Amino acid sequence: MTEKKQKKDIKKEPEEKKASVLIDDQRERPVKKVASVVKKTKAVSEAKAKVRFLKVSPKKVRLVIDAIRGLQAEEALNKLRVINKGSVPAVLKLLNSAIANAENNFKLKKEDLYIKQIVANQGPTLHRWKPAAFGAAHPIRERTTHLELVLGLRNAAKPGAIKEAKADKKPETKKAGQKPKDKEII
Repeated sequence: MTEKKQKKDIKKEPEEKKASVLIDDQRERPVKKVASVVKKTKAVSEAKAKVRFLKVSPKKVRLVIDAIRGLQAEEALNKLRVINKGSVPAVLKLLNSAIANAENNFKLKKEDLYIKQIVANQGPTLHRWKPAAFGAAHPIRERTTHLELVLGLRNAAKPGAIKEAKADKKPETKKAGQKPKDKEII
């Protein structure tokens, strides 16, 4: 009988050791496994940038942005360097920021970008007063601008292909009070 007990004890020893190892492992701090994380990015066809509270009148900024609307990004940069207006540095900085967003965040190429939309909206107006003769005061309105720029991909979709697709699909609509054609006799 002693031999049988010894065999049982031998069999139990490895199980006890395994259990103790598990207990020891549970006491230790769990080790974080580093897995390669791959970020999935959606196919993006535009990049945006904004400037808010720009201390230039929207009317003055619109003179500059109207000159570059719809141009390729590089072409717009070249044109801005030539224009002699006070709001050019702010628009140039905005355009460079949008290009950097497109290249770094969405992996788009600078050559494929064009100015899809650029808008100069009215921001808050700061009201000041300038003293004038005979105790009068003239108002000074310091206008601000909110600029928004959207760069699109020139090669994302060909405009001709879209027009052709729309031309092929012409649904026949029947207006109220219109008589049915010969083919549509019910």
